[in-house]
Amino acid sequence: MLDSLVDFVKTNIDELNGHEVRISREFKEHYNKDSKYVIKNWLFSSPEYRKWRITRLDGGKKLQVFNTVAYPNFESELPILGADILWFGTSQKLLAILDYQPLIQESEYLKKYCSSLGIIKKKFSAFDNNKMKNIYDSKKYFSPWVIICRGNKLNLDRDLNNIFHLFVNNYLKICKLNPVNKFLNAEQIRINQIKYDKYSFEKDPADRLFKSFFGEEWTKKFINNFLFTLNNEIIY
Repeated sequence: MLDSLVDFVKTNIDELNGHEVRISREFKEHYNKDSKYVIKNWLFSSPEYRKWRITRLDGGKKLQVFNTVAYPNFESELPILGADILWFGTSQKLLAILDYQPLIQESEYLKKYCSSLGIIKKKFSAFDNNKMKNIYDSKKYFSPWVIICRGNKLNLDRDLNNIFHLFVNNYLKICKLNPVNKFLNAEQIRINQIKYDKYSFEKDPADRLFKSFFGEEWTKKFINNFLFTLNNEIIY
């Protein structure tokens, strides 16, 4: 169901001269105890992106999850691309959160790198759910134009691929058009990416989801050693 999104991201990474990074077998593909849920992960790197990861959780008709996060290299002040898409088959509900997650909240930075999300949202009214914004800390790593959808099967079948393609293609276009930093130097970028991982380690709601399926021990290793690997870095 969401595999086409995985293929789309992989194709774009290939076009960026990216390569797949080897990860441990326990993260590459992992089943829960009764084999009803399987999680698969991929990790890539390219000249522009130090880390681009993809996660697919397949729970059959009950649950489907897709997540991808792209970290630019430490020489680029660009926001971090983040996407979470969950399909709850039992209730026929779609939850999607797409954002260019800013390293800083300075208004000019947000306008330069994130404001084009507003144009995308206007094309898909179901993905402009302002009621859910209060679950995020807008003063941290979310933009004012974060795309949020709490939709249904129609949004899944009709809109999701289109908006996700626009979302990724627009992000890559922003990257190509802004090769020179205006707001941050390399050390500031590194520190803010570390802070992003530390914040996400504490706040990411997927923690509870993974623990319920795969147990606390595996989840802790997964979050520290795959999802948010800068969490344990020390900021001097």
